[in-house]
Amino acid sequence: MGAWESKWLGVALWEWAGLVLIVAVGAWLRLLRLDLIEFKGDEAIAAWLALQFVKGGSLPLAGLVSSVGVTNPPLFIYLLVPMFLVSGDPSVIGVLLAVQSLVAVVICWHIGRRYYGSLTGLVSAALFAVSPWAVIYSRKIWAIDLEPLLTCGVLWALHALVLDRKPKAIFWVALLVPCLMMNHFSGFGPLAAVLGVLLLLRPRLDWRWTAGGLLIAGVLALPYIRYQQINHWTDLTQARATVGTDRWSQLPPGMTVHPQYGARLPRRPSEMWHHVLAVYNSGEVEDVLGLSAARRFDPAQLHAQRPGGPRAYFEDSLWLGDSVLQVQQWVFVGAFMWLAVLGVKGLRRQRGFPWAGVMEDNRERAVWILLFWVIGLVAVFYVARLWTYLLYFVVLYPVHFLATGALYHMAHDKWATKGARAALCAALGVVLVWNVMYMLDFYRFVDRNGGAFGTYGSVLGPKREAARFLAERGGPRLAEDARAQLDLAVARSLGRQPQAPARLQRPSVVQMDNFGRPELPQLDLPYLILLEKGQTQAMEFPTNMMVVVVDDNRAGFTPQQWQQIVATPQTNFGPIRLLFVPR
Repeated sequence: MGAWESKWLGVALWEWAGLVLIVAVGAWLRLLRLDLIEFKGDEAIAAWLALQFVKGGSLPLAGLVSSVGVTNPPLFIYLLVPMFLVSGDPSVIGVLLAVQSLVAVVICWHIGRRYYGSLTGLVSAALFAVSPWAVIYSRKIWAIDLEPLLTCGVLWALHALVLDRKPKAIFWVALLVPCLMMNHFSGFGPLAAVLGVLLLLRPRLDWRWTAGGLLIAGVLALPYIRYQQINHWTDLTQARATVGTDRWSQLPPGMTVHPQYGARLPRRPSEMWHHVLAVYNSGEVEDVLGLSAARRFDPAQLHAQRPGGPRAYFEDSLWLGDSVLQVQQWVFVGAFMWLAVLGVKGLRRQRGFPWAGVMEDNRERAVWILLFWVIGLVAVFYVARLWTYLLYFVVLYPVHFLATGALYHMAHDKWATKGARAALCAALGVVLVWNVMYMLDFYRFVDRNGGAFGTYGSVLGPKREAARFLAERGGPRLAEDARAQLDLAVARSLGRQPQAPARLQRPSVVQMDNFGRPELPQLDLPYLILLEKGQTQAMEFPTNMMVVVVDDNRAGFTPQQWQQIVATPQTNFGPIRLLFVPR
């Protein structure tokens, strides 16, 4: 037996070496350029709620408002609290979020190795570690970034329950599935998947442990129930008005981003398969890059006409393009169809098809876990007729990677010649390198533009520099305004009636995203201002002067309006402009 074949904790040393390399590359991609992470209004609200609780504030009763207008439960804020015990700095929180994302990669490896084979484990973990969307949704203060860890936990417990026949594993299923739903409403898809698995495969359950998991989840839901009572269950009314409606039919066919502001647009239920494939690696990158992703999304050339000369589009700056990544998505389609064939064959061999009871072949039972994970989510969104966004489909992780890894493992075993295996390994290497290069191109693009003209917005770095400049010159009054604005934004989540202080009617700093319409600053700046040490200085802005914040990655001004903006006295921090105008 060679040295690489010797084992530690039952795992060959070559597997450990592969896992270490995978985690190292995944960590490098996630921790690279933390100044380029997203930090906008939602992130600031979540951070302020968690930070205030750490400093002795009230327990939040609710979280952020979802894209369909329904307030989320506060579980995400609770999960953030241990991180904010370390620091309130978004960059530090980004590191901690990246670490938990890497834990999800390791769990994916464990599931693949234990239940599908050693090669499946390594290939699926490698694909997970370098998937651009998995990297992008691993660094910012948002509920979606915690979904992969929860979904990996549910899948691990579900495999242990069904394949290892451990009845007590139902505790983690019963606890983590409600947590998925409380963290983000897309968790209703995994709920449908779990119910389908339990009904079809009928594993033995320990009802005492089931009750224990549900009881803990119920306790975590109590603050949210209290919130709904205080607000007379208005979110339930909103949910009823959203589910089953056809508002999405009003969207122009084929349009995925707003033609002026770059914000993502939802897709119709019949088009959700685009999201299923896209979230695998880097599809639909316009979801965050908006009009700056490609010329076809920017018919008015708003991105190209911004100040500073011609602006390149992201697709024009790709070194290797994205053709291989598109092929990779269709490889997943092939893997899913292959799994479906295996699953149906397994059912047909059982008496009483399709409700066959316990299958004897663990491989076929495992296949149905992966199949139901995708089918359940698609069925929930299709039946509910909800608008769908790409971010909802992050809960599919890590099924994309496990399915592709299992297909690779099968092909490796079937093609026994050295040449065929070398070609297979080379193809996998090309895909992994292509994903890494794509992610590096993404970082170069957002660095060059200070962000993106879409939902990604301007990055943390220039916002922090602008906040430091304002904090050093705005004095106590600016700090009071910042705190008042943040407290106003989170009042409802804390069970309080929002009341705008009179001083916010005459703020010293405003933001202008629409020309000629100054408003209170986006919440990211107030939060970052309060993190700076210069806020206690005695100096203040003159009362006859107002600072107007213009974010190049949010403002969709005409060329003539940009000329007026550029001619105004200002200080620039990349895409963040601070204009000094008389009241």
